[in-house]
Amino acid sequence: MRRLRARQAAAIEPGGSPGLRDAGELLAPAVAETVTALGLGGKDAAAVKLAGRYAAAIDGAESPGAALAAFGPLLLRVLESLGATPAGRAGLKAATPAKAAPSRLDLLRQASAQTHGRSS
Repeated sequence: MRRLRARQAAAIEPGGSPGLRDAGELLAPAVAETVTALGLGGKDAAAVKLAGRYAAAIDGAESPGAALAAFGPLLLRVLESLGATPAGRAGLKAATPAKAAPSRLDLLRQASAQTHGRSS
């Protein structure tokens, strides 16, 4: 029983009083700051709003621990899709095609253009 009360007081189990929490523990301001730092355009507005709503749902829940268990993975997925996590940024880099080295034909064309005084 003592453990249950301790978990309820920590807002991990339903039934604990949410009370006041330290602003540093809130997700919504952190998500907003992250999204602002990314400088995303209008194309990502829906995903940005969804991330904000997930964060607000977690922050405003009577049981933040249960809300985090339910919505945390969903929030993380949205943030990854926006490139707001290390895994998301790595995925975006992998999706960006690297500039291919010039082919042998391209090199020959450049050499020919330089020899004959043309610019390419």
